[in-house]
Amino acid sequence: MIAAVSGRVDSVNATSFEQELSKAMEGGSSRLVVDCGELSYISSAGLRILLLAVKKTRAQGGGVALCQVQDHVREVLEVSGFTRIMTVRDTVEQAIDSF
Repeated sequence: MIAAVSGRVDSVNATSFEQELSKAMEGGSSRLVVDCGELSYISSAGLRILLLAVKKTRAQGGGVALCQVQDHVREVLEVSGFTRIMTVRDTVEQAIDSF
C-alpha cells in the first residue's frame, strides 16, 4: 500500500493522519510505503502515528518504508531514531523494492 502525506503533521491533525494510515492498512496489507515528498513538518504526535504503523505492519510480518523525505524531516527522523526502525529511501520504487 502506498500513502502520501503533505504539509504538516502535528497535534492538530495527527488523528486524521492516523485514520488515513489505518484505512490504507485495512485491506490487510502488511507493507506500507509513505511518500513524504510534500511533507514539510512532522511533530512528535506524527512520529507516534508512524510508530503505531510500524508496530501494526510488523505484527503482520511487514513494515513501513518512507520515501522522498525532505532533508529537514529526515533530520528529525534520524535524531529521534526512526531511521533505525523503518526504511527511508529516495524514491517510491526504491521503497517498494526494500520489502
